[in-house]
Amino acid sequence: MFEDKRRAPRHRHDSVLEIYDQSGRLIVGVGKLVDFSMVGACFFTTKRLADGERINARLRLLQEGVLDISAHVVWSRKQANAVFYGIEFDLVKKARR
Repeated sequence: MFEDKRRAPRHRHDSVLEIYDQSGRLIVGVGKLVDFSMVGACFFTTKRLADGERINARLRLLQEGVLDISAHVVWSRKQANAVFYGIEFDLVKKARR
């Protein structure tokens, strides 16, 4: 039988994940959020990211509002026209207006 080893339950979500460069100013890619939890998220994008790569991003969630995150890539799976990524959050904070 399949055993789910996730540390926190995932919630499906249809939202945009804005990916920024290390300076936090230039958007270098946009991803489509698949699901998220308190410790990480899954999204897909055409942008190539390396396992372990650190990213800065912005999530817009109905209940939580706009969140700025820093995270690192923990896995990737290539599909036909995009790559699915699993990220683990390093820092999550409410975005300033």
